[in-house]
Amino acid sequence: MGASEVEGAAGTAPVVIAGDIGGTSSRLVIAPLDGPVLAEVTGAGANLRSSGAAALETLAGSVRAVLERGRRELGADGEVAAVALGVSGAGPARAPEVRRAVAAHLAELGIAADRLLVTDDHLTAFLSGGVGDDGLLMIAGTGAVTVRFEQRQPVARRDGMGWLLGDVGSAVWLGRRTLEAVAADLDGRGPRTRLTEEVGALLGLDLREGRRPPSPTGDPRQDLIRALDERLPVGEPAALGRFAPLPGRVAEDPVAHDLLTTASRQLLEAAEALDAQAALPVVLTGSVLASPGPLRTRVEQGLRTRGRSVRTVPDGLPGALRLARELAGRMVP
Repeated sequence: MGASEVEGAAGTAPVVIAGDIGGTSSRLVIAPLDGPVLAEVTGAGANLRSSGAAALETLAGSVRAVLERGRRELGADGEVAAVALGVSGAGPARAPEVRRAVAAHLAELGIAADRLLVTDDHLTAFLSGGVGDDGLLMIAGTGAVTVRFEQRQPVARRDGMGWLLGDVGSAVWLGRRTLEAVAADLDGRGPRTRLTEEVGALLGLDLREGRRPPSPTGDPRQDLIRALDERLPVGEPAALGRFAPLPGRVAEDPVAHDLLTTASRQLLEAAEALDAQAALPVVLTGSVLASPGPLRTRVEQGLRTRGRSVRTVPDGLPGALRLARELAGRMVP
């Protein structure tokens, strides 16, 4: 596209904004239609289900911040030609609601609704893999889902049911199951596990003996309850994800081993369910699967054992930027 085609009314090249909006964190960039990124902003998550009531206000603040930074880089008020956001939790169950709400917030920034594309983070993550328009996407981040795409359209999925109903293998699932195992250990309802020491270290407590520092309540079980009350905001289950790395640190512990085995088995079974012939490439993403660790290793090995092609991407930002530029191209007269 030539310079004459991208000049705005005031002689300034239009810009696009792209965002990968997760349940725990968000990344947004601003860029011209055919040039390098001008600015990037990292912000809090904005999933209506798991990030709290102020999720969309937080998102609008991040869009405002990246727009301001981009315009400073340009030295002018670049016109926003298009915005594409891959938003966690904006699946079919809530897509119209999320789009209307995002559009209302961005209208306050002068961004028209017809220049806005809101999709869930599945499509943007899949496109980031660069495997074409057909394949499987496996996400294990704050949530967990496996999706089969045909010509960019999601035609089948497994899980993605949310932290309360599923998301097996996600950071929230791992964190929640870790804390349940520790509680069972302390209460004598379950086996002893090294996860208790790991959780205690993270919380700054001696959950085993209650001696270092002295137990605040005189009962390590109550110490755990008190610490979690203080550190896990009510209505924000995404915060459970901070405990997700702990099973991987003590993977030889039988309880941790069982958690990792359950998670990897469920994820691999999802791939089999959606592509029994193992013919499609697989894109892995999300904080759990994009980070080195025993769960990622198990899943990758399991997929490759079936002869699958595997591509791991850190997030859906490249896919969102691609969609934003495509939308902007359609808006150019």
